[in-house]
Amino acid sequence: MDKTFTPAGELNQKVEVLELHDEVIATLGQEPRNRYFWNDERWVWAKATPNARKNVYSNHGVGASGVTFILRHQPLCLDNALLWQGRHCFITSIAPLGRAYWQVEAALVEVSSCEDKYTNTAFPAVMTERYVRFEADDPYNDNQYEHVLVTPKAVKLIPGRLVEVDGKAWHIRAAHLLDPHKNEYDIWREVEH
Repeated sequence: MDKTFTPAGELNQKVEVLELHDEVIATLGQEPRNRYFWNDERWVWAKATPNARKNVYSNHGVGASGVTFILRHQPLCLDNALLWQGRHCFITSIAPLGRAYWQVEAALVEVSSCEDKYTNTAFPAVMTERYVRFEADDPYNDNQYEHVLVTPKAVKLIPGRLVEVDGKAWHIRAAHLLDPHKNEYDIWREVEH
């Protein structure tokens, strides 16, 4: 049997295809508020196989548990996301599998609610620990948490400002904007021990 062929009976997991939408909310007497959100566009049948290896979805952060989906050819790109068993799946690759199927690799991530108070914009993002090589640190860094915030490409943040992630303020240290499907921001905040 051809390894690229997947019998339709194996596509037995219901998966929602998500697309990023935005809306402007105007309230009388207040500045308009822009809100980005993941909207379920449709659901599809897929074969889902969790992976033991890490799926790297951030160039500057650590990876997350992964899952491989097999689904029929359809409009789908790296700007989409999937929702499977209540888990947000950050798509990292889409490859043809025979003539009728896609093989989709995704990272299982937690989505944070974020807000840029400077632009009055709310948006979803994924926060991950920052990948750090072993090096001698400044002793003052012991009082800082450093993470990477991965946002949809439409979200633009400015280094030097603050961003609110799940109700906590974080400083934006650097922006990494070269990826055509996402932006990554080095963020940090001080903590008391």
